[in-house]
Amino acid sequence: MQRRLFHPGLPLMLLGLAGVGFGAEVPLARLYPNDVGLAQDPAVLFADDFESGDLKKKWDEVRGSAKLVESGAHGGRRCAQAEMVRGKNTGGDTIKWFMPGADKVFARFYVKFSADYQYAHHFVWLSANPRANKWKSFGKAGAKPDGTYFSTGMEPWFAWGKNPPPGEVNLYSYFPDMKADPKMTDKYWGNAFFPPGPGPGAAAGAGRVIPPRGQWQCWEFMLQANTAPDKADGKQAMWVDGKLAGEFTGIRWRTDMDVKINCLWLEHYGYDPGDPTKRYWQERQTVWFDDVVVATRYIGPKSRR
Repeated sequence: MQRRLFHPGLPLMLLGLAGVGFGAEVPLARLYPNDVGLAQDPAVLFADDFESGDLKKKWDEVRGSAKLVESGAHGGRRCAQAEMVRGKNTGGDTIKWFMPGADKVFARFYVKFSADYQYAHHFVWLSANPRANKWKSFGKAGAKPDGTYFSTGMEPWFAWGKNPPPGEVNLYSYFPDMKADPKMTDKYWGNAFFPPGPGPGAAAGAGRVIPPRGQWQCWEFMLQANTAPDKADGKQAMWVDGKLAGEFTGIRWRTDMDVKINCLWLEHYGYDPGDPTKRYWQERQTVWFDDVVVATRYIGPKSRR
């Protein structure tokens, strides 16, 4: 899986970070202090605080180094850990499908990067797949979607060393109208969207958001599908610690209206042959995940009230 950045820089503007960008609806988490009872809300498609003691109880796939640990959790006793070890593995991941899915989906997860963390290759994804083929969006690096699937990853991007670790948050997307790599016109690597929007923006810009290492932070992102095959009225957005980092509009995600957003891929991936961050590799680097929620409305950070 390679990455190519080609978006021309757009004029950057100051971004209002206080709101959620989708009206005055109260964030779901505020209705459930400490997330107690949140998983039972009708808007919730999936939730895991990792307290079950077994990743396979709630996740459909558990692979690589992904496991539960009982130290340093964001809430409760346990959290999920995924470690990349040089020469041994390429990280770990867990996958959850929530079929048939929805036209608008929000994902929230807490993440902590190890204190000496450098960079990842790919990170956490939301994707849309046909009901009859839940794997349709997987393994499509370099290919332009045909309108029957799409995906976006919320990732930290190193911008070829221009960003300090762990990199700036951005959305890395595959969709029918995506642009080809200008140097490899038969390849369609994910198109990157950088703050603040509504266009794709440019890496390492004035609006970049670089999360800290060694502490928990709340990451959220949203996909909203287009309403007709010929309409580019889809959206996507991302938040860090409840602050809107970027909102992007005018996207045609699909041509098949039956295709819904129906998969969360919690991925920590790198140290692979195509990883562009090779020069920054160290012996190991680790991320931890906790308090994951997928819903059809904005979730927000965990409320302590």
